[in-house]
Amino acid sequence: MAMDITEITTMLGTILGIITPLGGVGAWLYRKQNKRLKEAEAALAEANVSKAKVESKADEWNIWKEQLEAEREHVKFKDERINELLRMNAEKEDRHQQDIKDWEERFTSQTTYLRSVQRDLLAKTQQEIVYTKKIADLERERDFFKLWFCRREFGNEKCDPKKCGRREPQQSIPIKYIPLDNSNQSTPIEVSPPID
Repeated sequence: MAMDITEITTMLGTILGIITPLGGVGAWLYRKQNKRLKEAEAALAEANVSKAKVESKADEWNIWKEQLEAEREHVKFKDERINELLRMNAEKEDRHQQDIKDWEERFTSQTTYLRSVQRDLLAKTQQEIVYTKKIADLERERDFFKLWFCRREFGNEKCDPKKCGRREPQQSIPIKYIPLDNSNQSTPIEVSPPID
């Protein structure tokens, strides 16, 4: 069974005719598939870049979130400290206001006491002035009435009426005492009449 060359050639031509379109389709499909793979790789690279951007944004967001949390904690601490300082300042101000009220009450009581002492002192001073005037008037009156007596002492402190008698006064006895010194005006004092 020998095949001749024409049959082999025909067979080869037929096989080649069948294989060639299949190879062209295969090459075309391979090329198309290769193009899809390159596009997929490019898309994958873009997706990786986008993913990296998203991850970097996520990292930045996490950093911002951590910074925000740190700032919140810091603000919370400052708020607590400010509230504590305000509370301490309010307590200090309350104590200070209470001290001021105590000082005012003490000052008022001491001022009231001082004024009462000053009133008493003024009243006593006025009484002393009145009593001093009365004493001076009584001393002047005593000196005035001494002029009525004339004594000659004989060792027994008695007056000899025959030799001395009663001397007439230089002026009549006033009903109310008028001071001898007219430059010093004083209140008149009631005088009892002398005993004979």
